[in-house]
Amino acid sequence: MIGMNSVDLRYMQISFTRDEGNHLPGISLTQDFQRVEFLTKLDESDEGMRALIRLDYNDSKILSKDQGAYKLLRILEQTETSALCEVLAVGPLARLFSSLEHVWWVTPTFVHPNGMLITVRGTKDALRSIRSSLGEFLSDGYKMKLGAESLHNPEFIELLPERQRTVLEKAIEMGYYDRPRRCTQRDIAESLDIKQATVSEHLQSAEATIIHAFTTEP
Repeated sequence: MIGMNSVDLRYMQISFTRDEGNHLPGISLTQDFQRVEFLTKLDESDEGMRALIRLDYNDSKILSKDQGAYKLLRILEQTETSALCEVLAVGPLARLFSSLEHVWWVTPTFVHPNGMLITVRGTKDALRSIRSSLGEFLSDGYKMKLGAESLHNPEFIELLPERQRTVLEKAIEMGYYDRPRRCTQRDIAESLDIKQATVSEHLQSAEATIIHAFTTEP
């Protein structure tokens, strides 16, 4: 059980659309890849953040394209549609988070065709610093959520069967849990080519599992 005097770490999630981030060098990733997923940070320097990422694409030739957001260091594993890569993230957002202490990028953090979601964890003071700095890089249209825990917490998502996790992650990506909602269950179903009833069933089961895990934590 975590003690009452433990360090108070919080989550922050920042999301923005492709239009809201169109001035950032990483916005080209929304066009070049189906998904760019941050997996873990390896280390950081004045140049940027060295990290492992997964790239999903339609054509593997896109891996050879120079990207403003990162420098490709090596490809660890590759298939026809995805690759596990070590990169040096050099975009302004990566450099911002690398420059601050007591705050870390965590999963889920990914770029998708409609924009980007960044999840960070850190102390309240560190997150406050980020809030004051984000205005330099993003328009006023970006969304931000703060909390001690999150339904997007990877520890909770890992509890789910693969199919439930896929549907939940798509729902998060498309804005189903935003207020106001940016999509319907029918939209999610069409994007995954499954029935709306199946989406409803998976989301209800996933939500029940996460809520139960959250409310029964020691």
